[in-house]
Amino acid sequence: MATLTDGGKPSVTVKTVAARAGVSAQTVSRVLRGSGYVSQQTREKVLAAVKAVGYRPNAVGRSLRATRTPMVGLLITDITNPFYATLHKAIEAVFREHGLTLMLLNSDDDPQTERQQLDLLSSYRPSGLLVAPAVASSLTAEDIAAVGNCVLVSRTLPALDAPSVVTNEPEAMREATEALLRAGHRQIVAVLGPAAASTTERREAGYRAAMAASGHEPLIYYTDQTAAGARSTIKQARHRHPDITAAIGFNTPVTEGILAGLRDQDGHCPDDLSLVGFTDAPWMEFHQPPITVVRQPVEEMGALAAELVLDLIDDKPVAKTAHTVPSRLLHRQSIRSLSR
Repeated sequence: MATLTDGGKPSVTVKTVAARAGVSAQTVSRVLRGSGYVSQQTREKVLAAVKAVGYRPNAVGRSLRATRTPMVGLLITDITNPFYATLHKAIEAVFREHGLTLMLLNSDDDPQTERQQLDLLSSYRPSGLLVAPAVASSLTAEDIAAVGNCVLVSRTLPALDAPSVVTNEPEAMREATEALLRAGHRQIVAVLGPAAASTTERREAGYRAAMAASGHEPLIYYTDQTAAGARSTIKQARHRHPDITAAIGFNTPVTEGILAGLRDQDGHCPDDLSLVGFTDAPWMEFHQPPITVVRQPVEEMGALAAELVLDLIDDKPVAKTAHTVPSRLLHRQSIRSLSR
């Protein structure tokens, strides 16, 4: 919209240019400042609109306005989890091609630390944010809006109205459980993550569905999703339920912990305990026996999440829903057949 000058003639503003180019005023500002990501097509469209409407930027006002830096934050829950290392690498590869820097922050799955990290990130005025929320996260829609251009990865929160990138956890976990059931296992323990995590809820739902369909009782243990936590948990589970013949690990560290706990009890996989992991890792292929696993498409999830952030930065429409990248069950040799 144009405003009137002292002489009564309409002045041309950033909004005038935005309306002409069919983009937001923020996008026009990014083009004029030369900071932040804007696609070449959009940049050309804005510059053409600037010329067409005769816009002349106010240098004083422009210098007083805060700018966005060509950086995007990635706030994760556990920097030691190989899942996030792979995710970070995939996201960074996309942003590097577009001149954006990725800033990695770790919450240690603690809501207070998460908020402190988000405050730190906000002080850099990033162009966007990718976040795997902490368990019991206190982040609100207002917190996310303060940063802008936010995409959730792996975990979701009902209170956050933002696009997310996830895998088909219920279906994948059900398929993993059914593989054990077909092999004749009936006492199958699911060693999961924190009960309040969305990833736990979704994987637990798939496990419960498979067990219910087979007419067998579920056996669930929650952990802090670390190898140490799972190591202790599997020993407790096998002590309390000596008839357990199979287990499903929530993630790579949990799967590692199950194997360590089994070894502590002089047990062996798959003779004493069949095992399916969730999320692959290089060592699983070379373990003896190689571990059957739900292979999460981590690289694809990271690339998609990065592309969605770029779309948001470029003012393209992005559905505020879960964008699902399917996993698949990779059969190896860690399931012993009990079927006759």
